[in-house]
Amino acid sequence: MVQGNTFADLFALAISAETSAAELYRGLAAKFAQCSDVAEFWQRYVTDEIAHARWLARLQGDLSVEQLGTRVDPVILENARHAAGLVVETILDQVHTLADAYELVNELEHSEVNAVFEFLISSFPADPEVLAFLRTQLSEHINRLVTAFPERFRDPGARRAVVAQA
Repeated sequence: MVQGNTFADLFALAISAETSAAELYRGLAAKFAQCSDVAEFWQRYVTDEIAHARWLARLQGDLSVEQLGTRVDPVILENARHAAGLVVETILDQVHTLADAYELVNELEHSEVNAVFEFLISSFPADPEVLAFLRTQLSEHINRLVTAFPERFRDPGARRAVVAQA
């Protein structure tokens, strides 16, 4: 199926990207299950990604057919297609150490996924308090890697020493 260029298409891609990100974090939690604090850290991201997907689905459900049929900037759609096109198994196969996982997540959290999410929450009028909450949540989600990663693994050398489970 060829993707279209409407907000409906953008929502489908964004929800898919959030769901794939949750699967990626679930995979990271499994790869580092031997470090319960790290596995729990990745599990928090799983929870966040699932919440993002649900929020996007609720927002989509609140929109009219006309709003959903509105054309979207092709660059935003391309970013969403790229974000939704991640092959979780392939990415997880490239994670050999905790350092690999950390760098992967750093790249992911600064990628198109969050840019598309921000675009969608900015594009539709909603309760200003809800929008402020979502932006705060997104910011905290992005910064968590730096501010809340288990302290014993904040040093890159310590992360390189932890080998991922198969």
